[in-house]
Amino acid sequence: MLEFLYPKEYLPSVFCITADKLKKLGINTLIFDIDNTLVPYWIKVPTAELEKYFTALRENGITVSVLSNSREQRSKVFCAGLDIPYVYRAGKPGISGMKRLLEKLGKTPRECAIAGDQIFTDVWAGNRSGVYSFLIKQVDPKDELITAPKRPLERLIVRLYCKKYGKEVL
Repeated sequence: MLEFLYPKEYLPSVFCITADKLKKLGINTLIFDIDNTLVPYWIKVPTAELEKYFTALRENGITVSVLSNSREQRSKVFCAGLDIPYVYRAGKPGISGMKRLLEKLGKTPRECAIAGDQIFTDVWAGNRSGVYSFLIKQVDPKDELITAPKRPLERLIVRLYCKKYGKEVL
C-alpha cells in the first residue's frame, strides 16, 4: 500500500553509493538533495570529504547533480565551486523539477538515481519520475521548521519498509 513511498535502497550515508554500485545498476548519473542529505542545512558549501567524493564519482564516469527545493542562492553557492549542475525550487515531490534537470543533463530516468533524506520529497519524486531512489539517513538530527513535522510519519514508513524487506532501521 505504501510502496510508492519506499526507496529502492535505504543507506546510512551517501558515501555508501559508489561508482561501481551505480554502474552495476546501469546508472550513470547521481542526483543529490543538499540539506540534511549532504550537509546540515546551515552549512553553505561542500565539505572537503564531499568534494573528494564528487571528484571520485566523476572520475569513474558518474555525472553528479543537485535537485533542491531550496532557493536559487542556496543551490548556486553550494554547487558553484565544483561546477555541479542543479535545479532549485524543484517542487519535489512533483516531477517538473526532475524533468528540467534530466533535460538539462540530457539523461533519461532509467540512467539516473536520486539520493535524499526525505521520503515525502526526494524518494517520492524519484519514484514518481522513474529514477532509482536512495533514502539516506539524515546527516544531522536538527531539521528545518518545514521538515520537522513530517519526520514522525517518515519514521513510521521507514519502519514498515524495513520490516517488509528485513532491513535494520538506521
